[in-house]
Amino acid sequence: MTLGQIPVLISGAGPTGLSLAITLRQHGIPVRLIDRNHEPATVSKALAIWSASLEALETMGVVGHFEREAARLKSLIAGHGKNRLATLAIGDGIDSAYPYPLLIAQSRTEAILSERLADLGGRIERGRELVGFTQDAEGVSVRIADENGATEEIRAAYLVGADGARSFVRQSLGISFEGYTEPEMFLLGDVKIDGGALDHRSIYVWWNDGGTVALFPFEDEVWRIFTSRGASEDATPPTLQELQDYMDRHGPPGTRLRDPSWLSAFRTNERLAQSYRSGRVFLAGDAAHIHSPAGGQGMNTGMQDAVNLGWKLAYVLTGRGDADLLLESYGAERRPIARDVVKGAAQKLHASFASSKVAQVLRDIAVTVIGNLPAAQKKLQLELSETNTVYTDGPLVALGAPPRHPARTDVGTRARDARFADRASGASQTLWPLLCGTHHSLLLFPDAQQINVEPHLAGLGDAVRILTFGAAEDPQGTVRERYRMAKAGWVLVRPDHVIAARGPADDLTALVRYADRVIRARTAS
Repeated sequence: MTLGQIPVLISGAGPTGLSLAITLRQHGIPVRLIDRNHEPATVSKALAIWSASLEALETMGVVGHFEREAARLKSLIAGHGKNRLATLAIGDGIDSAYPYPLLIAQSRTEAILSERLADLGGRIERGRELVGFTQDAEGVSVRIADENGATEEIRAAYLVGADGARSFVRQSLGISFEGYTEPEMFLLGDVKIDGGALDHRSIYVWWNDGGTVALFPFEDEVWRIFTSRGASEDATPPTLQELQDYMDRHGPPGTRLRDPSWLSAFRTNERLAQSYRSGRVFLAGDAAHIHSPAGGQGMNTGMQDAVNLGWKLAYVLTGRGDADLLLESYGAERRPIARDVVKGAAQKLHASFASSKVAQVLRDIAVTVIGNLPAAQKKLQLELSETNTVYTDGPLVALGAPPRHPARTDVGTRARDARFADRASGASQTLWPLLCGTHHSLLLFPDAQQINVEPHLAGLGDAVRILTFGAAEDPQGTVRERYRMAKAGWVLVRPDHVIAARGPADDLTALVRYADRVIRARTAS
C-alpha cells in the first residue's frame, strides 16, 4: 500500500457491504463505505436470515440484536385449495449454534449493521457514487461523485463492488453476468391479513386453480405476499385488490388483505458473474450473483461472501500470509456456492409456480412425500441454512489437503458447536463463542500426553487461539465426537468458521504448512 492510500473502498452499503466493512474494522483495517442513496432503505426487501449467517453475525457482535428483534420461524406449511398438504418443521436437523432462521425486514438488518459499524469507528458516506476507476500493480485509482456533481479522486489498495445487480464495478471490469431473466412478472405486497387462521411463525406456500401464493410473516402482524402475474409485460405495482383476487383464487381460503406498506411488480434474474476478481477489484453479493427470492438465500449468500473476503483482505493488509493464495481463494470458494444457490433457487421457483396440471399433481405428491419423510425435510433445511457448505476448490482448501469426499469437520467444511466443561469451575459452556473473532482457533484433542504445538506457532501471537479438550474439559467425549477425533489429534478453524486443516497428534505437518503460508507475517523484501 502506497502513501496516502486507503486500504479498502467498498461501493454499496447494503447487508453485504456493511458486513464486509464490519469484518475489516474488527481486524483494525480502515475502510471507506460509500452508497449512492441519500437515505437508508425503508422497505423490507430480504427477510430471512439463515443459520450460517447467524453464526457470522455472532462473529460481528450483533446476533443478540437480531434475536431480540426478529421473528423465529417455526414451520413451512404447504397446501392446495382447501387442503393442507404438509407441515415442515423449520430448524429440525440443522446442525448449528443457531438452528433456526429468523425473519426480519432488510431495512432493520441494515440499521443494526450500520450501528455496529459506527461502534467500530466506521460510517456510511451517503449520496456518494463511484463513477470511475483504474488499477495498477500498486492500487486502484477511484473517482467518486457527490450529489452536486463534485468529484473526488482517491487511491485504494483494494476496491470491492457490493453495488447490486446492476453493479457499476462489474460492468466497468467487463465481467459477464451469465444467466437469464425469468419470463413471469412477479407481484409482492407487504400487508396485514385477517382470517384464515394463519400462524404468524410459519411460511405458507399455497396452490390452487393454476396459480401460487406464498406468504412470509415478519414484524407484528405483517405478511409478505408473493405471487405471479404470469408472462405479462405489465410492470405496474399491483393494487391491494389485485393481490386480494390472487389470494382468493390461489391462496389459503378465508383471508382478507389490508393496510399495504409496500407493493411491487418485478421480474427475477438467475445470474452469476463469470469471475469474482480482477486484480485488486472484487465483487460480492448481488454484484456477483442474483436469483429468485425462492428460499430466501440471496442476502445470506452475500453476507457470507463478505465474511470470507473480509478476513483474507485483512490478513493481506496487515502483512500476514501469502497474498496471492489468500485473495485467489475468495472466488474459488464462493463462486461454486453461489452457482449452487442460483440453481437451487430457480428449481424451487419453477416447482412452486408451475401451472400445468401434470406439474401440479407431481408437485402435490412431492410436497406430501417431503412432509412425511424426515430425511427429505432435513436435506431441504440444510440446503437453505447453508450449514452444509463445502469448499472444495481453490489454493487455500488445497493447502489443508482435504479428502476426496469431505464430511462435516473435514477440511473445507464448517465447524461445529459443542458443549464442554470449563476446566476451572466444571460449568458447562458452548464452543461457538470461542471460535468467533478475528483469530484462527486450534482445537487440541490430546491423550495422556499433551500435543506440543507452541514451538510451531511461535511469533503468531493472538492470531491463533489454542483450545484444549482433554478428559477434564471433555469428560463425555462430546467435542471429540463432534469433530470425529477417534484418536488424539488437532483441528484448525479459520476466522470464517471453516476447517482449515486437521491431523493426528503425531503429525503437525499440515498445521505448520498452513500457519507459514496463511497466518505468519510475511518477511519484508
